[in-house]
Amino acid sequence: MIKKTLKIVVGLFLIPVDIFLVVSFCKEITAIPMLSAAQAMFLYGIAAYVMLHIFVIKPDFLYVFGHESTHALTAKLFGGKIFDFKVSSKGGSVKTDKANTTVALTPYMIPFYTIIVFLIYLGISFFRDVKPFTGYFIFALGMTLAFHLIQTAEHLKQKQSDLVKSGYVFSMPLVIFVNIAVTAAILSFLFMEFSFKGMVLSTFDQTRDLYVRVWQQLFM
Repeated sequence: MIKKTLKIVVGLFLIPVDIFLVVSFCKEITAIPMLSAAQAMFLYGIAAYVMLHIFVIKPDFLYVFGHESTHALTAKLFGGKIFDFKVSSKGGSVKTDKANTTVALTPYMIPFYTIIVFLIYLGISFFRDVKPFTGYFIFALGMTLAFHLIQTAEHLKQKQSDLVKSGYVFSMPLVIFVNIAVTAAILSFLFMEFSFKGMVLSTFDQTRDLYVRVWQQLFM
């Protein structure tokens, strides 16, 4: 009961943080001037997946595979054992002896295929010059990140057992927070004008000011 109550409190406190984070994120986006070739490739990747998703096919099987794989890998990191692994375009499941909030929510927060693309690029860089492939790498980053965000948003509209167990009040603000933070981190790597630190500080200042005002109104 105490754990459940604590999660609700944390979730409620995260809601204003998410709001200010979105505002700060949008401000940083608008600060980006003309695009370089690499930045354009990132946006082309995002656009390519959006077009694919809307007009061609929704690769649900790939999303479910990445989702359940992240469940399994996170459980492994916590020392758990995997007893069953099922994947289909309609859904999937992982049976493990290490079930906790982190294992349940990580797939909604971590872009599985974006990390795979990064690891492949990094691995190839140890054996050959990867500069000729940088544009393709950045295109793949944009495409896989858009894939993760759009598919996650669609699945969150459904009643997910992972979120039900952890509580929607806690899970949703946390998922939104981490997804924006991960996206911002990638953008700050590609766009010099996008300041991850500036976004964090702006969010912190606005959230602090809000809670100070609330505290003063209630207790002073």
